[in-house]
Amino acid sequence: MPFPLPANTSFYMTKRELDSDYTMPTLEASSDYYEVGYILSGDRLTITPDCSYALNAGCVGTMPPFLYHRTIPLSNAPYHTYLIKFTPDFVRPLTDAFGKHILDEIYSQLRNHFTDATRSRILLYFEEMYDIFQSDSPHGSFRLQCMLCDLLLAILDNRLPVSPASDTEPDTGQFFHKTPLTPPIIDAIYYMEQHYQENPSLETVALLSGYSASHFSRLFHAQLGKSFSEYLTKIRIRHAQDLLLNTKKSVTEIALETGYLHTGNFSEQFRQQTGMTPLKYRKSYTY
Repeated sequence: MPFPLPANTSFYMTKRELDSDYTMPTLEASSDYYEVGYILSGDRLTITPDCSYALNAGCVGTMPPFLYHRTIPLSNAPYHTYLIKFTPDFVRPLTDAFGKHILDEIYSQLRNHFTDATRSRILLYFEEMYDIFQSDSPHGSFRLQCMLCDLLLAILDNRLPVSPASDTEPDTGQFFHKTPLTPPIIDAIYYMEQHYQENPSLETVALLSGYSASHFSRLFHAQLGKSFSEYLTKIRIRHAQDLLLNTKKSVTEIALETGYLHTGNFSEQFRQQTGMTPLKYRKSYTY
């Protein structure tokens, strides 16, 4: 599940080194930040409701908020990448100068590749930004803000056009799904995101989607790879993570706010999802 940004954080950067067989378990989306990443090594297929596309070494992937996606490996190469997450406020100088539509324009192309010369320049942005992010410079945040705005414009100005490929050759570019994630299922996900505190039943969401409970359950599992209850649990735990990091509410208060009647049940499901108890999670990620 997407890792929530810590409180009072509008920029976060990491250098990830994952095994070649790393796979996102299901479709996921952020709700409050944009992503931009540089692939150092590895070959990945990213799946969205409408299209899929390949990312390999030297590519830059962009992901806007609320776009459900999933990545799977295309080769045995280790998956190493720089990943930046930022809120719209962090790039306000960019949107103030060019209008809010500039982010839509930049993120209209999810797969970005470049000439060899430009690729080297783009990589330098990520390397220097990572060094700054890891440092204790009092001017670090301002420098990162300036560099990120410049990086996004460099991507927009220098990326090569992506030519759609057939569904049997995703590594050549991108291809559109013959059977995309269906609107009723997308609507169901959004309903679950908005009403998770009420612990909605499968029957309730199925009725809103226009299906019988049994048919909806089969469609949901086929398209998302998880049962309705499993996916609802993921949503509730993700919101619980955010509350643990960004508020001082007690575990009992957070359990009630995310739809759990019993703190013990909440703690057990939280541990199953994250490998930690709620209190250990808060201590591990709160500085």
